[in-house]
Amino acid sequence: MKVVRGTPEPSGLLDDGAPVTGHPRRSESPVLRSERVWARHLWWIALAVGGAGAAFVWLATPHGREIEAVWELGVKLVAFACLCAAIAFFPWSFPRLHWLLYVPFVFFTGYVIPRISYFYYGDVARAEGDSFYTHVYLLLYPGIVLTVAAAYRLGGGSPGSCLKIAVNGIVIVFSGFLDLMWFLVNPVELPAVIDAPHISIFTGGPISYGATVLFTLVHIPVIIALGALPLDRWIDRLLGVAPVGGPK
Repeated sequence: MKVVRGTPEPSGLLDDGAPVTGHPRRSESPVLRSERVWARHLWWIALAVGGAGAAFVWLATPHGREIEAVWELGVKLVAFACLCAAIAFFPWSFPRLHWLLYVPFVFFTGYVIPRISYFYYGDVARAEGDSFYTHVYLLLYPGIVLTVAAAYRLGGGSPGSCLKIAVNGIVIVFSGFLDLMWFLVNPVELPAVIDAPHISIFTGGPISYGATVLFTLVHIPVIIALGALPLDRWIDRLLGVAPVGGPK
């Protein structure tokens, strides 16, 4: 009987013949693979700028449904974009970092939801309509989008796909889909005209219900196109790193 000494080749099976299972090793973030000095500082710089922008929006701009000036919308979108970039370029994705996802839960349950529920239970939704609108659409929905993006990134998702999730989350709410569905899921009659500030800023004023349907449908190819963009390849080029698995 011939005996072969040495280390046997891995067979992918356990001693009892069962296949080896477990979590595959995650590829290292392009931020950590980059040799450019500024790469590892991108996330906290974006977080600082986004946080400052959010504070400015909350403290220095009107809390209301109407968009009084285009620059106000621009500041809000830039602040949100910076927060998205901070999440996307966060360098680490370890299992223990799941603790970070409890932060938005504390924010939602410790402030946003109590404030929103006050408008209903305190019967002041109409009296404080602007504040109600601000808490729902400036805090709650963006907070949900950022939380989903953060969960994806901390779970090992790529920076590019993380940005796609966040951006498309905002495109959907700006598409008019919510405005259409409000009249379908609530016991109200369909209006002849829909007056939504985020639509009027593009159309120049209120538009008919049918035109709002078309406005919403136009966003479908936009969402698909954004989802198909090779953002991770562009990010690799920006950071000066080769894509995992070689050139694409």
